[in-house]
Amino acid sequence: MAERKASLVLASALLLAATVVTGCAISPVADAKAEASKTPEIHTDTEPLAKRLPKLGRIVSAHWQQDAPGADSRVPGPTDYYVSALMKLDPGSVAVLTASTQMQPAVIGTEPESISIPAELAEFAPAGAQWVHSRVLDESLVRADSAKLYFDSASDTVYLSATNVHLPNGVTVHVGPDGNQVTITPTPSATTP
Repeated sequence: MAERKASLVLASALLLAATVVTGCAISPVADAKAEASKTPEIHTDTEPLAKRLPKLGRIVSAHWQQDAPGADSRVPGPTDYYVSALMKLDPGSVAVLTASTQMQPAVIGTEPESISIPAELAEFAPAGAQWVHSRVLDESLVRADSAKLYFDSASDTVYLSATNVHLPNGVTVHVGPDGNQVTITPTPSATTP
């Protein structure tokens, strides 16, 4: 009887191990779906951008992407959101925004100080744009963990490359050793969508 009990326990253990191993396997279909979902969707709604970037003025049209590479991870924790956005403003808005600041020409490329528009958005960039940049405007026009704004006054287009764009009235408070964040919003207009 003890021998039979031992056999049943061993068989159950093997069955459980086989179930766990098979359950952890990722099918080729899942791999293909995960690969396809890596390209962020292109959005054209202006409201989320206008809500977070009110100092730019009225955004007439936009093409933008938001990517959160760590969001699909099985490891819990804070996730950074990367935003790339091409925004067309009201006529003359870029000239007004850039008039009182020393602007530097922006070079297209992959260097840290250069403008690098993602391939999915490049087709929406104005042809022959003469991009200019100012760190002063990065800091004064956008509330984010990091942000760079590039301006083309001929087309009234602004390109934004940013990490964790915050609402203008929100206050981000880092709590705990794990880096979790709590956003305290002093006014109803600063709530997340």
